[in-house]
Amino acid sequence: MIINGYQTDMIRAWSGYLTFFLVLTQAGSDWLNCVTECHCKWSSGKKTAYCVSVGLTQLPNLASDIQVLDLHGNPLKRLEEDAFANIELLNLQRINLSSTGLQSLHPNAFRELRILIELDLSQNDLLQLSPDTFKGADRLRLLILNDNPLSALVAEQFPPLKHLKRLEISRCKLQTVHPSAFVNLQGLETVNIHQNLLTFLHQDTFNLPVLKTLTLSDNPWYCDCRLREFHDWFLNSNLGNEEVFCSGPDRMAELSWRALKRDDFVCLPSAISSPTVIRTEAGAEISFGCFVRGDPKPKVTWYYRHLVVNNNTVKDSDILINRYKLDNFDEYNDDFLNKSAQWVNVTITNVTSDLSGEWKCSAKSLVGEASAYLTLFLPKARTATARVAPDYSTFFLVGGSMLAMTTAGFIAACVCWKTKRRRVPPSRSFTDQEKKLLDTSLAVSCDRTSGDLGSSYGFEMLDRSISMESDDARCLEPVQITIEGPPGSFPPPPAEFALPAPYGNIFISVQVAGHSDEYPDLLGGGATLPRRSRTCFLKSAYDNMGPRITAAGSSTWSLPGAADKNVDSKDPLSVPLSTFSTEFTAL
Repeated sequence: MIINGYQTDMIRAWSGYLTFFLVLTQAGSDWLNCVTECHCKWSSGKKTAYCVSVGLTQLPNLASDIQVLDLHGNPLKRLEEDAFANIELLNLQRINLSSTGLQSLHPNAFRELRILIELDLSQNDLLQLSPDTFKGADRLRLLILNDNPLSALVAEQFPPLKHLKRLEISRCKLQTVHPSAFVNLQGLETVNIHQNLLTFLHQDTFNLPVLKTLTLSDNPWYCDCRLREFHDWFLNSNLGNEEVFCSGPDRMAELSWRALKRDDFVCLPSAISSPTVIRTEAGAEISFGCFVRGDPKPKVTWYYRHLVVNNNTVKDSDILINRYKLDNFDEYNDDFLNKSAQWVNVTITNVTSDLSGEWKCSAKSLVGEASAYLTLFLPKARTATARVAPDYSTFFLVGGSMLAMTTAGFIAACVCWKTKRRRVPPSRSFTDQEKKLLDTSLAVSCDRTSGDLGSSYGFEMLDRSISMESDDARCLEPVQITIEGPPGSFPPPPAEFALPAPYGNIFISVQVAGHSDEYPDLLGGGATLPRRSRTCFLKSAYDNMGPRITAAGSSTWSLPGAADKNVDSKDPLSVPLSTFSTEFTAL
């Protein structure tokens, strides 16, 4: 029974151990059940979650006992406050956030990660870091910031991280580093700051107690007086065997730091005058100066017309020269060149014309010379003249004349315009159709009272009266009318030729033929035939009513007392009346 009891106890004990082991195993396997995007496994004795390039935009929810988290290649963009504490990942020892597109980090993003040892933030878009960004990660030993556009590191850039041993800050486009940027990293042993844009550093920038390795290569170091002290410190500290070269000035380019001595690091003098031009009056008091820098410290001299201007000690002197040095120089915040800066001031208490012209400020040292120029102007004296009220009489006279001329020109233009409107258009030729219209509108009657010549009734009366006349009645010899004008078609006859035709002058061009030389033809050109008030068919060959023309006859002169010998009494009409009745007489 004892044996059986012992065996029973043993069985119960083993059962308890087995149950505890199974429970422990089951509980310990929960962290392996990662989210779909990640892969969890043991790696180098650490519980590791690999979430590489799976498109995560926020931190994944994982078991709280994960120790290593690799998020490389995920577009996270930013980390908010307590980003890891909010998902209970407080046991993280290593975090890889490289190439995650980070643009901003909350200062408390890594708070509560007390056992974080390594942090990789390389290949991101971080422009600046808050001095409290890594506050709370007290056990951090490795910090990688490579390939971020961090242009500057400010004073106390990092919080107290006494366990930080290695800092990687290469290819970050750094241009300035404050001398106290790493003052809270007293445990640093290795700093890689190569391949940046640094030109000079203060000698105390990396004055750390346990620093062993410092890489500075591939920076555009400008080897002048500002780099002198740091150059000496670096060579004396034996922090590495790499070669560091100068990029400027030109005479120092491509020279190794190890081949240069302290006296090679100098700054050429520089001089700036303020102001550059002064305009004043005689008897006034003025002041101007020259700002000079350089290392070695240059000697400053003022010149006027190539003569040295000295500071006279006489009390009533007109020119005083004072020199001022820069006070309270802060070598950690001010440019190192300002340490040698000086202001040389010139005061003139009584300006005269003899002092006007060009002044020169010369800064000279063992390594070079610089000059600045200032010009002093004094206006010439002018005689004051009394102002006289302007005389406007000439202005009014000229204005009145121009107005009168303009008015006269306007009136003349109006008169010319009226005169031109009264003129009758020049003669022109008409077509056969237009001539027929003229025939119907220009009928003549021996008696105006016999009928209306503008109507068909009057025309019949004219024909009938002519045919019924006696043989004693005579008419002038008809003439041939030729209407001349430019060739081509013409528009319809004007309105004045419409029936009934109004009485008035008719302007035509005629050519008279069939006359003897005894009576010259005066109607060979253009003529105006007046409207006739009486018939042209008179017994006498001439009258005193002026010339008249028939459509198919010739002209006859109206000359008082003219002889009748050329008139044939036996032939009263040159054409039959029946034929003549179809002609017209020009009125």
